[in-house]
Amino acid sequence: MSTLLEMYSYDFMRNALGVGVLGGGLLAFLGIFVHLRRIVFLGAALPQVVATGIAFAVLFSVSPLLGALGGGIAGLVLLSLPGKRSHLPPEGWIGLAFAAGSSVAIVLVALSPAPDGAVLRFFTGDILGTTRADAFWALAAAFLVGLVFLMFWSKIVITGFDPVMSATLGIRVHLWNAVVFLSLGVGLAVVMNTAGGMLAFAMLVGPPAAALFLFRSFPAIIVTSILLGVLAAFAGLTFSFLYDLPGGPTMAAAALVPIALAWPIRSLLGKKEVRPD
Repeated sequence: MSTLLEMYSYDFMRNALGVGVLGGGLLAFLGIFVHLRRIVFLGAALPQVVATGIAFAVLFSVSPLLGALGGGIAGLVLLSLPGKRSHLPPEGWIGLAFAAGSSVAIVLVALSPAPDGAVLRFFTGDILGTTRADAFWALAAAFLVGLVFLMFWSKIVITGFDPVMSATLGIRVHLWNAVVFLSLGVGLAVVMNTAGGMLAFAMLVGPPAAALFLFRSFPAIIVTSILLGVLAAFAGLTFSFLYDLPGGPTMAAAALVPIALAWPIRSLLGKKEVRPD
């Protein structure tokens, strides 16, 4: 305990923990809806678009956070506008976003006048380099997304579980999908601005996958996923400090550990389909 108290007596560790816990918990929550909507590949493509926004910001000496938010909004527009009249299926648009985002970001990094190390920090992640302002923005993003989901919970949930029935009831499925995409873009922007895409994607898919393996009750899935995201951030950051490991990748690995534990537990107990009760 004394070691933990000493470790988190440093400002940079508390800032890193704040971003990791808030960002990890937020992405773990949003990841549930990514899994339920079967758009996990979107979770891999959108960080690449966010990275392109960061690269644009660095190239033109603008705040990387603004670039990340701009990239998230651009990804939202790109992935939500194509409708039934499009000759390309949604998976094709997601694939294009992944390919374009990852390649354009590299080109922009090469063109950037900023030092390579400063630019690569925003892509590989430097969780220990976070500031109090980064932690504040993570808190603001978590509060904003939480407020949106609280206000429109029923519509977001029903469109995630049964979009066909939702459309029959007159609910605008594309609108509420766009709300989820925009929330996802905000969460990814805040985390990627400080911790990189690896940690963001791991938090997005790892904790919610483990929660979905273990439970069928939607409230239990939500609580478990958020707790696993928070615990992964704390455990990963602590181990990285104690054993001199890279912070972001260690936290990302910690976010995937629960899946290895949930698999045998699920096999022993069994689980029915998830229901929104």
